Amino acid sequence: MRSRIRTALVAEPSAAERERLGQMLSALGFGRVYEAEDGLTALPLVESHLPDALVVSATLRPSDGVWFVRMVLKRPLAVRPGIVLMRLPGLMVPQRELLYDAGVAIIDRPAKREAVVSALAQTDICARRLPRAFCERRNALLDRLGVIGHEGRAYLETAVSYAWMDARLARALTTALYPMVGRHHGVSARKVEQNMRYAIELAWKHGQIDEQYRIFRGTIDAQRGKPTCGEMIAQLADILRMEEVCG
Repeated sequence: MRSRIRTALVAEPSAAERERLGQMLSALGFGRVYEAEDGLTALPLVESHLPDALVVSATLRPSDGVWFVRMVLKRPLAVRPGIVLMRLPGLMVPQRELLYDAGVAIIDRPAKREAVVSALAQTDICARRLPRAFCERRNALLDRLGVIGHEGRAYLETAVSYAWMDARLARALTTALYPMVGRHHGVSARKVEQNMRYAIELAWKHGQIDEQYRIFRGTIDAQRGKPTCGEMIAQLADILRMEEVCG
């Protein structure tokens, strides 16, 4: 994947704090930083600009930062940002476990540079905690397709997860996605692709054809008969993304 500009959004009621955080994020390598003073302004910016990172104050109006973060998590975004929630020191964050399970990093406000750097590292795609409900739905889809506990199954689980968090990766398989999966599992990108392809071949040989058709319908080349690795990853990521809306 070609080098691109990393973007961030700061959702913070204080103009001075927005400016400070914006300068900090620019110094950390974000080429474009958007700002919003309340949740109603910030939500359309998230949907239109798809930032890589989102830094949110717990005091965000009209409700609070937790409400805003939950609204973001419910959106079927093509790019799910790494989310950093800034709380007031010593203040309990409502639904903290739910946010933690969704991969949200929580730090004290005003945010120090070291805390922001650490939080961004926690919310990087390769390090982010995945919601249990998402993992269950992802695994259920692979089970329905007949993808068994082969080594390629583990690579597919990781690849689908990464593509669910950032759909751009499904368009940069060999240059970005496969190397990322390989680094996660300690193998080469070539081995990732080969083992995923073999897992798919086994599934289409022994799995339930009706279930496979229900999931892929007319998206597979009729002459080829089974999806490529890229088609499998993109389709499952899209289904999982839309299930965020449909429940």
